[in-house]
Amino acid sequence: MNKPFERRPVLEVTGFSLKFSRDPKAPNLVDDVSLSVNAGETLCVVGESGCGKSVTSLALMGLLPSPPANVVAGTAMFDGRDLFAMPERELADVRGNRMSMIFQEPMTSLNPAFTVGHQIAECVERHRGLKRAEARAEALAMLRLVRIPAPETRLDAYPHELSGGMRQRVMIAMALANRPQLLIADEPTTALDVTIQAQVLSLVRNLQAETGTAMILITHDLGVVAEVADHVAVMYAGRIVEYGPVAEIFDDPQHPYTIGLMGAIPSVGKREGQLATIRGSVPSPERMPKGCRFAPRCPFVEARCIDETPPDKRVNDAHRVACWVAPVETAHAMQAREVAA
Repeated sequence: MNKPFERRPVLEVTGFSLKFSRDPKAPNLVDDVSLSVNAGETLCVVGESGCGKSVTSLALMGLLPSPPANVVAGTAMFDGRDLFAMPERELADVRGNRMSMIFQEPMTSLNPAFTVGHQIAECVERHRGLKRAEARAEALAMLRLVRIPAPETRLDAYPHELSGGMRQRVMIAMALANRPQLLIADEPTTALDVTIQAQVLSLVRNLQAETGTAMILITHDLGVVAEVADHVAVMYAGRIVEYGPVAEIFDDPQHPYTIGLMGAIPSVGKREGQLATIRGSVPSPERMPKGCRFAPRCPFVEARCIDETPPDKRVNDAHRVACWVAPVETAHAMQAREVAA
């Protein structure tokens, strides 16, 4: 039986804003983002490409070069310390140890000049002070843990000698080698076929249940979200537009952008009509709209949406949405009455 874990916040991000400019008039690339994730739980961050998901994760890990990256506001409290205020030397001790990251493409993240065993062992030596033989034994144990076939042989293999699925498992082994409190996974299954994707997700969930690791999973695949998430943050143009438990986000989406994403999911059954689409595209950082950043694409747009940033509205204690016209059921009914008149 898996050990029960106290559902305490491992990471709490409040009011995080980031820009790639020193110009105070330049728009924030990531703007006023607040989120949290508890031990043993998974927060999925979803949205189109260019919405700021990966930039947010890299900022939390301290992997954005500064300059040009500039955190202009907010805190990221991890184990009682603000990651954004932490000196680089201390952050280097935390990164890869108490918080780790799985990157989207392991072939570009793993070093092609070293064996996978060496790379896992190096991580363990750096943070846990093990001797080389002990670190190698730990690397072998991690390869077994992530269910790599013939781990004794694969230990001395180079990344190019492994399949995509096995390379991703190596990345997971490296990320989990020091039993981190927080794991950030940036679209870890995008390049994998559906069978391997299911295996990798199952592996991460099982290891998470065993260790109590909190996970932030960045993805655009709502099928993955439905399978693994406890909470969902919907991100658009650098802002969190909707946030809440996964069941509520899927059963009662309130932001027009979330509704558009849900409507674009293909169904397994008989096709009836066309899939819903969201007109337009994500705005570039240089041309961010003044008010609601989704206003140019929104079917429910009002005059105030153009000029005023919408505040967070509470659907309930756990579900919030940043939209002037929410609840959308009311807005849709009013729109229908206006068309009928």
